[in-house]
Amino acid sequence: MASVDRSIFRKRALDKYMQRQELHVILRLVSPRMFVFLWALLLLFLGAGALVWSIQEPVLIQGKGVVVQPKAANGKNGKAIVVLLILPPDQQANLKVGQPVTITINSANITFTSTVQSVEAGVMSPAAITTQLNLPIPLAQTLSGPSVVALAPVEPMSLAQTYLGSQCQAQIQIGTQSALSILPGVNNIPGYISTLQQFFNTIIHTIQTVLQH
Repeated sequence: MASVDRSIFRKRALDKYMQRQELHVILRLVSPRMFVFLWALLLLFLGAGALVWSIQEPVLIQGKGVVVQPKAANGKNGKAIVVLLILPPDQQANLKVGQPVTITINSANITFTSTVQSVEAGVMSPAAITTQLNLPIPLAQTLSGPSVVALAPVEPMSLAQTYLGSQCQAQIQIGTQSALSILPGVNNIPGYISTLQQFFNTIIHTIQTVLQH
């Protein structure tokens, strides 16, 4: 019986010792110096996050285009030479007049900037694009399927005649987004915060348990 009592006593003493060790480690973590360090680290993290969040990156959509001179109603060439922007049908809602466009002439490696001058209503078939905009018939061969169509003036206009008939690539800026939103792992931030909260809750619970004993 005495041997059993001593065994129980040793177990209790060992438990007390382990609890004191845990409390010692926890108190080191929450010591004033460590507390200040953690607060400084948190403020640094929040400051860096706010700085990155304030940086805005352009949201771009890709399309193709061709420099054209729509015909007038009498069959003669119109005065304005424009870039016919051809985009996927799902981009209809994103296109707005006045959006900046970067256009690259494929054959000459020439890039210039312009703005969306007009956006045609609805998704159009190649035949409808050719007919409605009075485009030359051979141009229909560059249209591969239903598309959303917009027009942008050639810049500078003095070179418009030189670019006529050229095919090009277009990037249209439809908005901006925070640079933070494109970083990997940003969507997991709520999970990180939850894990951190659980960690602090565990520390508080452990301190309370040790102090109660």
